[in-house]
Amino acid sequence: MRNEVSYDIAIVGGGAAGLMAAIAARSSRNRSLRIAVVEKNEKAGKKLYATGNGRCNLLNRMADAKDYRSGKGDAAGFTASVLENCGPEAMRQIFAHLGLDAVEEGEGRLYPRSLQAASVVHALERGAFGKTGSGSPAQLICGFEVRDITKAPDGRFRLTAADDRELLAERVILTTGGKAGIQYGCDGRGLKIAESLGHTVVRPIPALTGFLCAETDLLAKLAGVRAHGTVRLLAVPEGGRTENGICLSQDTGEIQFNKDSVSGICVMNVSGFYRHREGMTFVLQLDLMPEWHEMDLMMKLEERKASLGDLFLDALLPAKLAEAVLELAGEGQAPEAAAHLLKNLTFTPVASKGWKEAHTTSGGVALAEVDPVALQSHLVPGLYFAGEILDVDAPCGGYSLTWAFGSGRTAGLAAAESI
Repeated sequence: MRNEVSYDIAIVGGGAAGLMAAIAARSSRNRSLRIAVVEKNEKAGKKLYATGNGRCNLLNRMADAKDYRSGKGDAAGFTASVLENCGPEAMRQIFAHLGLDAVEEGEGRLYPRSLQAASVVHALERGAFGKTGSGSPAQLICGFEVRDITKAPDGRFRLTAADDRELLAERVILTTGGKAGIQYGCDGRGLKIAESLGHTVVRPIPALTGFLCAETDLLAKLAGVRAHGTVRLLAVPEGGRTENGICLSQDTGEIQFNKDSVSGICVMNVSGFYRHREGMTFVLQLDLMPEWHEMDLMMKLEERKASLGDLFLDALLPAKLAEAVLELAGEGQAPEAAAHLLKNLTFTPVASKGWKEAHTTSGGVALAEVDPVALQSHLVPGLYFAGEILDVDAPCGGYSLTWAFGSGRTAGLAAAESI
């Protein structure tokens, strides 16, 4: 006979969503719940410690359902209930109760006053496992890498670890994340578990990352350059012209050129749309003068060339970028050709920069199979999801963590109150 340990709720994954789910579950009306957070790493919050270069942009005050997207589904409709009930202001108040004050930087981004990600992790640990909060503290079980989840004969969930340890639970909340940040233990195992339980998984791809591009000679000349502009990710019919492409996403901000890639926050924000489309190729189109119409820009450059000669791009662009544009413009460095290039400088993505550099995952558990109010599976009663494991992603700026915390609280409360 197995020596089995049983819990009311087992939360699989000790990251942002999992820790918030534990805090919510122990604060529910059912104060005597036995809650376990099982984590494959040696400590909880490993990815959180590295978020925002160690500063942790934990929330965005302006986060709204329309800011969220999915690989295949209605992310805005799906996230609306969570953000209405457990949105950024509600999460900010919970963090304040846990002893963490947030300060706001530009564009609604909220950081811990200490500007240290460790402060966020410690606040979450206090709320989940410490004396802060009500109800019985959750138990943290580290080094428990869940291999599979099945239903026991009595209807409870049986969680089996890679080392064959087992535990039972009345309810399970999957908060394992996606595949972004493999160096922090995010390997997509939770998605495979969801599939084994009957769920459809929209193919995960790296999001909030840069693009490796085919134009390596040009990028080698531009390595280290930063410029302001608008980026558009276009899907172009194979053999077709760029101007006939479909704009999948666009954003404006700082563009960074590296020796083999194009990056920067605005590029990262469109990267989640780099998803295979039959008969289509992708083009990354840069508008380095978004404040000017092309005809007006051409006239401006003609005036500058008349007075400055071959230096007519001087001070408009970083020197290496100006030199590259003039070289591409060709013989005579015509302002007309330069204006067109500045509005339509194109690169050909050959791959994203991959899971190690991706900040989040596009794709995940199909939204149609999950109740958007309680985040409970439509297919497996008693199974809940929260955070990046779901087919929901968002732009940079604290939106992903806002979703992780809000969905974690939603799933934790729903699971607790169902018992």
